[in-house]
Amino acid sequence: MAGNKAPKDPRGGHVRLYWELLDSNAWRALSATDQRIYIALLRHLRSTNNGDLSLPLSVARHHGITSKTTLAKSLRALQAVGFIAVTRKGGATRGGQRMPTLYRITDLPVLEVPAKHIEARKATFDWKQFASMAQAEAAIRASEKAAEDDAGKTETQGQKMTHTGSEIGPVEPITGSKNGPWLPGPGQKLTLGKCAESAANPMLARVSR
Repeated sequence: MAGNKAPKDPRGGHVRLYWELLDSNAWRALSATDQRIYIALLRHLRSTNNGDLSLPLSVARHHGITSKTTLAKSLRALQAVGFIAVTRKGGATRGGQRMPTLYRITDLPVLEVPAKHIEARKATFDWKQFASMAQAEAAIRASEKAAEDDAGKTETQGQKMTHTGSEIGPVEPITGSKNGPWLPGPGQKLTLGKCAESAANPMLARVSR
């Protein structure tokens, strides 16, 4: 019945942060920027879209985040200490369309979204697992180390794919001999000759008149 509905807040939507969360070791281990990113995600949370949350840089700019690197680092930190978790990994589709990574807030349930392959699940409260702030900080450092290692592997693979040069340097045409450059003149002809370099290059020639 309509009379049983909770009254709407006259000031509109709001973000709720429980004391338990704010006092947790996981929250204390975050930087101020990490905490801002978490609040930015909560700002876009509705009653049915947990698990379907994303925060592209174009949206993060409205929350004071202007660096793609900073945004990615904070999202990794929030995952490391269990405030958010990935529900769908982003990337490019076969058609070339870019799909964002989707997240869920771990202390809220997730409703199923078949179209986006998001499964229903209960709240997990992953951030409660840290018995100390040091443990949470270690988890963040481990996450950054893993990201650096992945970036290094990607860079190495890219270098192998684009390497086209010779290990001994570029190949250049031979236009002279040890005695100096060959300057062509009238009436000169080429004959194959034997020289010290013939083993390395049997097509070296000498000039005879």
